[in-house]
Amino acid sequence: MKTTFFTAGLIGLATALPQAYIQESSSAVAQTSTTSVASPQDVPQATTLTQAAAVNVTLSVEVPAEVLDTTSVKADSPALLTTSPTEDDEFLSLADFFNPNLSIDDIPAVSVDLSTVSKRDLQGLFGSQISRGPFVNFLRVAAQIFAKVQKVIVFWTCPQWIRPAANTFPGWRNYKSNGVNLGGWLVLEKNIQPSFFEDNAPSAIDEDSFCQVLGEVKCGALLEERYKTYITEKDIDNFASFGVNTLRIPIGYWAYMPAIAGNHYYTGGQKLAMQKIAHYAITKHNMHILVDLHALPGGQNGLDNQGKTGQLTWWHNETAFDLSLEMVRRATDDILAQPHSGSYTLSLINEPLPALYFFGQTQDSIAYLNKYYTAALKEVRQRSKTLPVAISDGFIGPQTWDPYWTNVDDHLVIDTHIYFFTGGAYSYDAAYGACYLAKSYQNASNPTFIGEWSIQATNFNHLGDNTRRDFFRSQLQAYTQYLSGGMFWNGKHDGDTVVGDDGSLQKYYWSWEILASEGIVPRPGDKLESLC
Repeated sequence: MKTTFFTAGLIGLATALPQAYIQESSSAVAQTSTTSVASPQDVPQATTLTQAAAVNVTLSVEVPAEVLDTTSVKADSPALLTTSPTEDDEFLSLADFFNPNLSIDDIPAVSVDLSTVSKRDLQGLFGSQISRGPFVNFLRVAAQIFAKVQKVIVFWTCPQWIRPAANTFPGWRNYKSNGVNLGGWLVLEKNIQPSFFEDNAPSAIDEDSFCQVLGEVKCGALLEERYKTYITEKDIDNFASFGVNTLRIPIGYWAYMPAIAGNHYYTGGQKLAMQKIAHYAITKHNMHILVDLHALPGGQNGLDNQGKTGQLTWWHNETAFDLSLEMVRRATDDILAQPHSGSYTLSLINEPLPALYFFGQTQDSIAYLNKYYTAALKEVRQRSKTLPVAISDGFIGPQTWDPYWTNVDDHLVIDTHIYFFTGGAYSYDAAYGACYLAKSYQNASNPTFIGEWSIQATNFNHLGDNTRRDFFRSQLQAYTQYLSGGMFWNGKHDGDTVVGDDGSLQKYYWSWEILASEGIVPRPGDKLESLC
């Protein structure tokens, strides 16, 4: 069996302390030289967390070749990406798995199995069998590394996340987001609330088919009622009581303009509903609002979260490009017309994928995204010099964009998503992977936040111990300590797919509301156990 040796830099905090050693977490890091070791057990022991955080080790990990094989194509296919990652500032990064010669034409086509869309099972839409690309490859290697890590619990005190007064947002370099997403509200996703589909259009799998099945009049009436009732002021009050200071609100292009030919979306009260909730969150709780352009004309990722499953015609499409810029213009004008426009960030795109289930980018797609980002940012800046703008890293890591966006705009922020439900991660190890990723991202030239994260791993999801608590709190700490924070996906989630080894349902790993009710979500000032 062919094997590949990866050299991965590990921060010794995860391995340097005895199991029972518990101390207050410290961000102070002493300067030490890198030490080569054969296994985590050989990491030098530390007597304080400051020393532990300073122990940088190089660990050789033997990875079976099949770990990297993300499709059934030949082993030398460019779609598998490189098997010789390099180290950068002691960390193995997603960019190490990026093949600069890879083009979109090199990625084998994968068809959409519509029967799996509403289930989101592990072998379906985001299943380990069909997901591929740099992000998935990284997770598979990380799963090999962190499976050997000795568990160390540290104490961390939740900060009083700042809530700047209306119109006084300090910028993403000086802000820590403790946020939630309002997904499934203004852009439907069946797995977020299956009952809404089952009660009204059981055969529908996404928002486009929902309206196609019901027709515009009935679909519009149902959605208008949903806009008013699914997310309420009471929900915002609940978020705020736990220190939430940021709302990321996904919205589709059809909220700003009529649906394009071939789409069946309803254009109605989406903007008004968002404006009302945003106004309340800002004036009552000093929250920051991130308007996320979640679904672009033509479809930018082919997933159901863009509204129409399988559609992927945004790329290299002049009509879709021009309509996207019009969407940006209208979204910007809408934000600037609000009484507290200084409390908003505009996100230009969500999870762009150049091919179905390919979590990463190619040289072609990077060039096209840069074309879009440049043109869209120009439209925003013609209207506002200071409105913060977020661009997606596209599952390739924020540093990949440094050559293009370093010192370009003082109000730019990178949005990256971290998920462990694919790639082979175990729930009790995934927390270390999240800590590792967060610290590896902190030196990107632009500030970075985690626009989406959850606590579902590939393996060993279960309700019976503190795994969910540790996974949630370690990510919360990591994204707060090393980056500009993050936004949990999702504020509400009622997914009924079985994802746990104990038969537990998806909602127990994706619903902030449920996790808060169970005591897993901490409040400011809470001294909690974490793994970072």
